[in-house]
Amino acid sequence: MRRSEYEEPDDYEEKDNVTIKSMIISMLRMPPRLWKLMICQVIGWVAYFATHLYFTDFVATAVYNGTFEQDDDAGFERYKKGVAMGCWGLGLYSASTAVYAFCLERWLAERFSLNSLYFVGYVVYAVGCLVNYFIHNVVVNIIMCFTFGMLVVSLNTLPYHMLSKFHTDETYRNKDGTKRGIGVDCSLLNSCYFLGELIVAASLGPLLERTGYEKIIFDNSK
Repeated sequence: MRRSEYEEPDDYEEKDNVTIKSMIISMLRMPPRLWKLMICQVIGWVAYFATHLYFTDFVATAVYNGTFEQDDDAGFERYKKGVAMGCWGLGLYSASTAVYAFCLERWLAERFSLNSLYFVGYVVYAVGCLVNYFIHNVVVNIIMCFTFGMLVVSLNTLPYHMLSKFHTDETYRNKDGTKRGIGVDCSLLNSCYFLGELIVAASLGPLLERTGYEKIIFDNSK
């Protein structure tokens, strides 16, 4: 968007530069409501990565009773079919992401509060995981992939709408009373994605190596 001719250029000072030090200070001074939102974001991304990354393995082993040991030809064939079917589930997840994002933008955001939609996204995703945990049926498990899409849309859109509303509130300030920049807050929310990945990589990997992935993610049938 072009700047109008009558608008004065933004004032810029050297102290406005964003540095690692300023980011850390901003984190320490952030308002409680932003802390709560970031915690919810990290939990959401951890839950998403923990199930999404291992979904095809879950379908191959828990649903199709396959094994990735090549000395068991029949089990390995079942495993490959399960992985292929799990990929179809992830395709449904991608489609549901587009559909839910469209519905959210067109209708849902106008009729319901952002907090309610954010909460519903988590609840629906949790229900989908519970269904997959207790019911090992390929049709049911694939259909439940639409809950993945609802969570991803909720994580990628609603928090930033909430953040924009935070900044329209005059009471939204640092703990020391100073104003906050929306750009810094957006970058902090973005960091929750990578923090979720880091937590999953650092904790879930070694845990799965010791106990077996289906015991941790969906199933305890071994």
